[in-house]
Amino acid sequence: MHSVYVVTGTLTDDHTVTLDEELPLTPTKVRVVIEPLTANVLPPYSQVIEAIRARQQERGHQPPTKDEVDIYLQHERGLG
Repeated sequence: MHSVYVVTGTLTDDHTVTLDEELPLTPTKVRVVIEPLTANVLPPYSQVIEAIRARQQERGHQPPTKDEVDIYLQHERGLG
């Protein structure tokens, strides 16, 4: 029975795949199946905030004023 190894790697040019880990094999003929992996690339912080603010504006959200925030914080701290 043959062992099957599943590892990730990077296609570095038209003919070379650099594996992320070593395999316990001697040089021999192998079968390679290529499945491109999409990276979980997160959008930049500024784009996320911009999108949030755009959605808030669309629904008419009004952020609290400085005075409202100060009053809220005083109550939370037991000072008001």
